[in-house]
Amino acid sequence: MSLKRVLIITYYWPPSGGGGVQRWLKMAKYLPEFGYQPVVLTPLNPDFELKDESLLADVPAEAEVLQVPIWEPFGLYRRLRGKKAVQKQGVVDTQDSSLAGRLSRWVRGNWFVPDARLFWIRPAVKYLSSYLKKHPVEAIITTGPPHSMHLIGLEIKRRTGINWIADFRDPWSQWDVLPQLNLGKAAWKTHKKLEKQVLTNADKVITVTQNLAQSLKTIGNLTHVKVITNGYDAVDFKASAINTTLKKFSIAHVGLLNQGRNPAALWQVLHELCIDNELFEQKLEVVLAGTIDQAVRDDIARWPRLAKKVTVVDYLPHSEVINLYHSSAVLLLLVNNTSNASWILPGKLFEYFSAQKPILPIGKPGIEADEVLATCGYPGFVDYNDVNTLKDRVLELFSAFRRGTFTMDSKNTHAYERKELTRQLANFLDNMLGS
Repeated sequence: MSLKRVLIITYYWPPSGGGGVQRWLKMAKYLPEFGYQPVVLTPLNPDFELKDESLLADVPAEAEVLQVPIWEPFGLYRRLRGKKAVQKQGVVDTQDSSLAGRLSRWVRGNWFVPDARLFWIRPAVKYLSSYLKKHPVEAIITTGPPHSMHLIGLEIKRRTGINWIADFRDPWSQWDVLPQLNLGKAAWKTHKKLEKQVLTNADKVITVTQNLAQSLKTIGNLTHVKVITNGYDAVDFKASAINTTLKKFSIAHVGLLNQGRNPAALWQVLHELCIDNELFEQKLEVVLAGTIDQAVRDDIARWPRLAKKVTVVDYLPHSEVINLYHSSAVLLLLVNNTSNASWILPGKLFEYFSAQKPILPIGKPGIEADEVLATCGYPGFVDYNDVNTLKDRVLELFSAFRRGTFTMDSKNTHAYERKELTRQLANFLDNMLGS
């Protein structure tokens, strides 16, 4: 049986690392099992700071990967800020109040709409306009952020009429990072205009949470938005055994930790427990792996008894991340302490399920992620400002650690396995294409 070809347009693709690459890499991995050949268009020379060569092993043999050169303005930013300037996914350095810092944020927010990858739209459209005449596909999928990927889909849809699905991994005009960029009225207006054009011209829209789906339906005046959550790949966890002889009460967090996710009360609680409990201080270890905002580092440094227990690792390959899950006593889950928290289901949540470790979730109780935790048999979220409950929860986890309880029996998690999620996508494509 010949495979139906589906074009996936994504900025993040191996050897890119970080959370942005996982969703469509894993979809591409399993699509051939459900009758689809992934054809991936991605930049030839992207300017991302996180690389993970190990992810290349997940690219299926059936995939056709197309690469088109991209020009990005980050080189100009480096010259403005100095050679040590580094792009950080999802981090805006609002602490820098210097003229250069304020100017760089303003330029980023007002000159590059919807984002700094907009200069790839024209060359990508030019390339695809020629390529698709000789190598047709059944459907196109664009995934954002960066949301400029959707503008490629918008133009290709206009030129070819090919079925187009727009995938929103995060909000667009309601993304909580945008207000930090000092957007002027014209920039806000353009974001909202482009977002509505994408939503109303795409044949189908998919996203990662029910609440974000409802928001997109309202913005685009749509009747239906398909939800396909993020998930975990069970294959990734088979090669790494759960450590059942932990010597340290290790609390681990993996991924972006910016100001909107900074658990200031937790740092205070851990510091106080170190003072109150000699054994707790002796056993405590905190590992933060990924992109850690300088403001978060500074906040931790305020608590000297805690600070010496914290290890920061800038980035770990995904295989090592899984090893970290298994060697930890508790996995820290942080959902943004922002107005759009109800829309967020962190990708790491599903990997935490597969790791089968106790989770310490901090965020607004009652949000969508809270409901998922409850369904899968885990305690709910503790509010960012609830010091007393946080202390009680940490002490409960420490008591379990002392009893040798390092694992959780996750329930109802099969629906979040990557292969099952890809099955949902394939069924969705079949229905759209009338297959």
